[in-house]
Amino acid sequence: MRKRCVVFIAGSLVGATLTIVGAGSSTEQSAPPAKIKTQEPVVTPVAGPSWLNRLGLRYSDTSLGRSGAAYGPPPEQRPSPPDAVPLAVGRPVELSGADLYRLNCQSCHRAEGTGSPPEIKSVLGLVQGSSLELARRQLQKEGTASAGSAARAQATRARADLYQRIQKGGQRMPALAHLQEADINAIYAYLTRLAGAPDAPPQSRQTTSFARLGEHVVKGTCHICHDAVGPRPSREALEQGTIPAFTTLLADKPIVDFVTKVRSGAPVTMGDPTFHYRGRMPVFSFLQDVEVAAAYMFLVDYPPQAGDSGRK
Repeated sequence: MRKRCVVFIAGSLVGATLTIVGAGSSTEQSAPPAKIKTQEPVVTPVAGPSWLNRLGLRYSDTSLGRSGAAYGPPPEQRPSPPDAVPLAVGRPVELSGADLYRLNCQSCHRAEGTGSPPEIKSVLGLVQGSSLELARRQLQKEGTASAGSAARAQATRARADLYQRIQKGGQRMPALAHLQEADINAIYAYLTRLAGAPDAPPQSRQTTSFARLGEHVVKGTCHICHDAVGPRPSREALEQGTIPAFTTLLADKPIVDFVTKVRSGAPVTMGDPTFHYRGRMPVFSFLQDVEVAAAYMFLVDYPPQAGDSGRK
């Protein structure tokens, strides 16, 4: 991987001016939970077709990657750009379980974990089933003999099923093969709190590299819809719903436009006669500017590959 120099980049960004500087950053402002030290995983390029293409699904026929989607304002409602806003990038960041859930799960399962039934199932039931205390209470309510041991077996099995689903995917759920056990542990701890489990494990933070932050965003959110590599779509193909590959986005959009598109949307002009549209891509307002910038820099420093990314 080539080394990147710290630079300053200015331009229109979500109604602001983007200035990228090399400084530390944290992706969550709440009271910090306990920090844990983990071995930094090897960062690998995103590769292969999108999850939608693997499933043979048209973007318009599914909620995968855009559950609870919102779209940007029309051109006439775009705000006037204020003063420059510094954006600190390039150094390690701290990620909590809530952060890891946002980056890897929220685009399908929503912030609440409820998904978009019947296509995208809620994660809350399975998480609640993995709670030893909730399982014990339910079995006691049903009058099950030896509720303690039965509850432990049930909760253990439910947690193992949840971990396997995250690691290996499901019928319509992509495998999040880039997640390590420490990542899944942190996500699980957050989900138990989200599901209201009384025995939720303590929340934690882990320090990760800026490249790894970008890898989470790209592989956990963007790769659901975007192929790693591919030819530039024609205007006709775009009008028919073709989604550009990452390599095309890198060639067409500087980092400022990339962040703006992801965070606030950007109108597009297409059709005959031509019209302005908000675009088909939803606005990922739950991602932070620095996280989207990390995704762009990850794609530059770890060029997308045509081979298989490990998703099954």
